[in-house]
Order: sequence, then structure tokens, then C-alpha cells
Amino acid sequence: MKRIAIFTEGQTELIFIRNFLLKVLDLSKISFECHELLAHKISPVSYQYPNPYADTHFLILDVHGDERVMSSIKEKEKDLIENKGYERIIGLRDMHSALYAKRAHGVINDRISNMIIQSHEYTVRAMTYSDRIKLYFAIMEIEAWFLGMCNLFRKIDPILTVEYIKQKLGIDLVACDPQKDFYKPSDQINSIFQLCGRGYKKKQDEIESICSKIDSSDFDAAKENGRCKCFNDFYKAITTCG
Repeated sequence: MKRIAIFTEGQTELIFIRNFLLKVLDLSKISFECHELLAHKISPVSYQYPNPYADTHFLILDVHGDERVMSSIKEKEKDLIENKGYERIIGLRDMHSALYAKRAHGVINDRISNMIIQSHEYTVRAMTYSDRIKLYFAIMEIEAWFLGMCNLFRKIDPILTVEYIKQKLGIDLVACDPQKDFYKPSDQINSIFQLCGRGYKKKQDEIESICSKIDSSDFDAAKENGRCKCFNDFYKAITTCG
């Protein structure tokens, strides 16, 4: 059985990936388990998907912090690969962080983004199993991927059509590239939700509600016309794993 470990910065990414696996890959061929890393100890959380006949097993690990994704991979790589038989390690984190905010002053800055990516690539190259490790960034936040799924919001509330969102907020979900147009995409998600009397604060139930509505057509929409390139890259990495 092939084993893949995916390190995430938080519960949003973990919930998204769990739903992604369930809706994109062949469920007869995969299994997965969801865990969190606290005080260097791995503990199971939320949903598990056992399958004794799986060809590929995924470990999804929430490390609780954007900067902890790389440090946790570095800490766990030998144990996962040498002792537990994992073939690949993938990291997923937001580009937006306290460090980015300090340097970019509220705007997307490609120079800073590239500098951060290159710094992490340099760290990976210095690891023992660098050829088996890859870090992916959601630019600027994973919520940009939700915004790329232009018809997703009307599944959450019928009032939230593409036309209504454009009329009320001036956000054209069809024409925009969320990873280029929104410095903090979670703010746009919050504004959209407020149109139907709700809000978005990255709470678990809110994330579960969003991800439960996503289907394969939404994943395709997020990749259309070269939008959300970071999602497209991540999509290819996971689908070629399983």
C-alpha cells in the first residue's frame, strides 16, 4: 500500500482535504486518517476512513500554525519514511501569515511570495528525503479556492448567485482570479455570507458547511481559465498520488 502524509496548517485545510479525497478519488482504492499534532504528539481527530482494501493511504495532519508546517515536516520526515513506510510528504499552508502582513502592508506582493516559496524550497532541499517532500501554498488563503468555485455559494443559500454577489459587492466570481485579486480572501467570504445574514469566522461548523456543498464541478470551476493556479498544482499532486 502506498502511504502519503499531508501536513496542514489548520482545521480549514484538514476539512477541505478530507472532503476533497472523498469527492475526487476512487473510494474503493483509498483510506485516510485525520490527526492533529500538539506538543509533538499525534492524536486522532474527527473523521476517519478505513479501508482494508485500499491501494493508497493518506495521513492528514493538522499542525496548528502556518510556520509549523515546515518545521513539523522536518521533525517527522525520518520517522514517517523510515519507520512508518510513507512514500511522500506534502505540506499545505496559506501564503498569508504574520510575516507576510508585516512585509507586504496589506497588498499581494509577488516578490515577497516568491521569496517565501524559495526559502521553503531551500529548507526542503536540505532535508534527508527532499525528493519525497513538497510544500504547496494557498495564495493568499485557502478561502481563495472557495471563491474560485463561483457557483458554490448559491448551494449554501439560494440568494448567493454570481449575479447577486456582483451586484451587492462588486465581486465578479466568474471573471476574477481569487489568488491574485484578494489579499485576505476570508474577508470576501465573510462579506458574501453577510448578504444572507450569516458570517464567516473560520469556525469548524462553517468550514464543514462549505466543504459539504463542494462537488467535482466546483473543483473544475476553480481551475478554469488558469485561475487559482496554486489549487490546480495541489489538485494534480493529490490526484496523481491516489
